[in-house]
Amino acid sequence: MKKAAIAFVALPLLCMGAGYGAGLALGPAPAEAAGTEIDENAPLGADEVVKDAGHTPEKDAHGEASAKDEAQAPMDSYELAKDRTVVRLGQMTIPVEKTNSVSYIVADFALKMGTLELAERYRRVEDATRMRDSLLQAMNLAAESAVLRGVAIDSEALSRLLRDLISKEHKGVDDVMFVSLYKQDVARL
Repeated sequence: MKKAAIAFVALPLLCMGAGYGAGLALGPAPAEAAGTEIDENAPLGADEVVKDAGHTPEKDAHGEASAKDEAQAPMDSYELAKDRTVVRLGQMTIPVEKTNSVSYIVADFALKMGTLELAERYRRVEDATRMRDSLLQAMNLAAESAVLRGVAIDSEALSRLLRDLISKEHKGVDDVMFVSLYKQDVARL
């Protein structure tokens, strides 16, 4: 009886350890070895990311360029921190429903304000929350349009659309910037 109990406990633990070790040994090389940058703010499992239309797509394991696997170069946090008219609003996730899949857009937003006084005003919690609400509403409107439904997202066109929608309620917004912008397609079952 003791041998059966040991087999029921030890065998699964042994298999889990072997699977973990095999995963480490056979897994893909770290992104640093491949020569790509790692974004600390990137969500786990973000396989498909978006990049500006001017960048070339990266190649997958078979050497073929994939239009879905694109990455926008993340903005330098130090440069953003030096500019006092930039207000960081944080990260939001917006679902874009399609016929056969749902695309999740994960964006880390920053706003370039017209004056230093406006930037200080929108750094306050109350005004920043109102701005985030307006930005989320504008992103949901953009999700219904063709801007977010394509394979690749034109971040410049999306930035202009969001700026125009937000400027109706909040004056003084010069630019909507993406600190990071990711897209993940999930197939519907």
